[in-house]
Amino acid sequence: YDMRNSLKLPLHEVETLLHNGTPHVIRIKMPEDDTVNFNDMVRGYVSFETNQVDDKVLLKADGMPTYHLAVVVDDYLMKITHAFRGEEWLPSAPVHLLLWEYLGWKADMPKWAHLPLILKPDGHGKLSKRDGARLGFPVYAMNWTDNKTGELTEGFRELGFLPEAFLNLLATLGWNDGTDQEIFALEELVQKFSIEKVSKAGAKFDFEKAKWFNAEWIKKATAESLKPKVAGIFADKGIVVNDDYKLLKVIELVKDRAVLLTDFYAQGAYFFEQPKEYDLNAVNPKWVDTKTEFFNLLIAKYAAIHTWDAAELETVFKALIEEKGFKIGDVMLPFR
Repeated sequence: YDMRNSLKLPLHEVETLLHNGTPHVIRIKMPEDDTVNFNDMVRGYVSFETNQVDDKVLLKADGMPTYHLAVVVDDYLMKITHAFRGEEWLPSAPVHLLLWEYLGWKADMPKWAHLPLILKPDGHGKLSKRDGARLGFPVYAMNWTDNKTGELTEGFRELGFLPEAFLNLLATLGWNDGTDQEIFALEELVQKFSIEKVSKAGAKFDFEKAKWFNAEWIKKATAESLKPKVAGIFADKGIVVNDDYKLLKVIELVKDRAVLLTDFYAQGAYFFEQPKEYDLNAVNPKWVDTKTEFFNLLIAKYAAIHTWDAAELETVFKALIEEKGFKIGDVMLPFR
């Protein structure tokens, strides 16, 4: 090291500095010309040359422990049996293994698994909050506010993801059960998960695939289970739904097309409140007086229907189209 430390200074000078209360750090002394070996549950046999590993700081000058010391002590006191962490901590593994040995806890050392990272969509580097902001997708499970800046980062939950979909997504980033199955409930994951099938390589994050998972889980969900979530979204938009039966019908109507939970508002709000604006520019170019007559007649016919169901409404609608000589494409846009 190009620094003053106890390995280079004479003993009497070290003792004088300590006696005078000179600020100092405490480092681990890595052995020379040795190797540290261990078996990783994901990566198999791993070996490090100690000459290539720095003497890491364990206690800072203010007496606070660094992560290297804290994680070992914490895992020991909590009786951790299996330590799962990201592969970016693999270079620190020899330091931690030696600490377990030096502290006399080698027999209690947990098994190790260094998991692959979630990568940027292009595969170049670890996924970060900045990537999410740049590419327009969340990276946190739920809303997160930076205490220093007050900046709010939207989470998957607030964007409209179901917990089941989010869990399914995370589980299949870097793991599969050896089949083509992609949709897994939590109980299935517990039964089928095997650490041996975790990939060593990082997994690219694909937001479109994430939305696909969510759409599939929305389809699988019952209207009853979705009701409180959808009602909450409507309430956040200022619509209080008091008719549970109607809400369940709307959920059933929309859920096979919904990708996010927020789509229930986007596609179903008009069932509970009048639209505030219309896209007249889309209608006017194709509007003719005969369409005014058509829709006035349609309103009258619908008002006379006693059995208000989809089949009857469709029959009346198509019959009037044929009677007036229109094509469905001529009237569907203004009808909507």
